[in-house]
Amino acid sequence: MTFRASIITLYPEMFPGPLGMSLAGNALERGDCSIETCHLREFGTGKHRNVDDTPAGGGAGMVLKPDVLANAIDSVSGAADNRPRLLMSPRGKPLTQTMVREFSQGEGLVIVCGRFEGVDERVIGARNLTEISIGDYILSGGEPAALVLLDAVIRLLPGVMGNDQSGTHESFENGLLEHPHYTRPQIWEEREIPPVLTSGNHGAIEKWQREQSERLTAERRPDLAEKIPGSDPRAREIIPALPVTNLGQGVDFYRERLGFECIYRDEGGYAVMRWQAVELHLWLANDESWRERQKGVPVQSGAESFIAGTHSCRIMVSGVEALWEKYRNTDMIHPKGHLEKKPWGSTEFAILDPWGNLITFHEWL
Repeated sequence: MTFRASIITLYPEMFPGPLGMSLAGNALERGDCSIETCHLREFGTGKHRNVDDTPAGGGAGMVLKPDVLANAIDSVSGAADNRPRLLMSPRGKPLTQTMVREFSQGEGLVIVCGRFEGVDERVIGARNLTEISIGDYILSGGEPAALVLLDAVIRLLPGVMGNDQSGTHESFENGLLEHPHYTRPQIWEEREIPPVLTSGNHGAIEKWQREQSERLTAERRPDLAEKIPGSDPRAREIIPALPVTNLGQGVDFYRERLGFECIYRDEGGYAVMRWQAVELHLWLANDESWRERQKGVPVQSGAESFIAGTHSCRIMVSGVEALWEKYRNTDMIHPKGHLEKKPWGSTEFAILDPWGNLITFHEWL
């Protein structure tokens, strides 16, 4: 069975483009797959074969007309056509390797390449289009995205890759990023191939490769690492929880003085504050032991007294110098917390809240 792709586009000359070379080009020559284009302009209306119109409700740009696009889709995909119908769109479902593999096991695809401001929503529902995105960015049209999708699919068709195992050890196939690769020479610019890879111990090699894949995935794509069934627990972040003796005043201080937003508060004395990507929890300190500790060794700072180091947190920011200028003349600054470059490579300053909690804002140099 030949995999058949039908592309609806205003620029049919963009296909096969790079798909005419390398693995995809060989597959096209052998007849493992075919790519046919449908020129959307041929279904335009009026003297100038218009395919778009102004958006209802106003706004910038133009919108592809539903009748024009529907007629184009119907011309290449009838009622008996079981191929998925895709619309390349930045608001679509993210394209994944799992989706690519599923597409490669089917009869083919019908792909609509969006243009202008978008596509009339009615035709998306009426012609059962699934919106697909290749990333969180905007292209001038859906054609480059369609080329990316087809390249990913065609290479997985039977016989396209010389070694059928080649596609099973790549990034995303097992939920992990692929491990590092090496080849001869053994030593290059004083950098050596890891000895385990030349040991001949296949069990040790597989273990090393798995460990490297897990490490890279955890470092670069923690969102993928979380989805691996049976994977080891992984730390994501530390969220500081600071004591206050009056929760209402605490919420007001962090909201009005530091720009936090209160996203949760309960009657039991707990609040969750958020400032951009930073989350901070406040808890009502109402036990006598904590109150006694607070009376220990006061340090005056313009805020209320506190025991140095009892509770503290560090917030990594960008633009720490601008933040310092904002707060430097307030009563919140720690007496020894002025802006300073530290030996360990950060620039930072510290403030105290009214309950003596030490908060350090820092930026790596």
